[in-house]
Amino acid sequence: MLEVACGRRPIEPQQSPDEVVLVSWVSEKWKEGAILKTSDPRLGGDYLEEEMELVLKLGLLCSKSDAATRPSMRQLIQYLDGDVLLPEIIHVSKSIGTIGLGNEASSTFVKPVLSSIVMSSSPSISSTESILNSGR
Repeated sequence: MLEVACGRRPIEPQQSPDEVVLVSWVSEKWKEGAILKTSDPRLGGDYLEEEMELVLKLGLLCSKSDAATRPSMRQLIQYLDGDVLLPEIIHVSKSIGTIGLGNEASSTFVKPVLSSIVMSSSPSISSTESILNSGR
């Protein structure tokens, strides 16, 4: 999802140091309140901002290395179809927390999962090597 929405590969060595790893870059921009700045510039802003933001946030959730912390395909479809609202997510230092879950369907899954997710600004070398050597 992130590769399509951002128009980039997961690792781009020619980018500036803070933009080399796609997941870290999108996460940092999200923390800064500028997640839409990571969207593919070739789109020219021709998208609904709330939909792009949803895709980018879901892309981050789907990028977690621990399968138990990622939403299922069924949940993704529910989020994308608008059947279930993605809860408002805030960043607390290096981890993600949630606030204001007004949707019972999402709170049963997302709240415990998101509170356990850690978003670091720089992945470990083994994560980067793993992506480079074997792909996703």
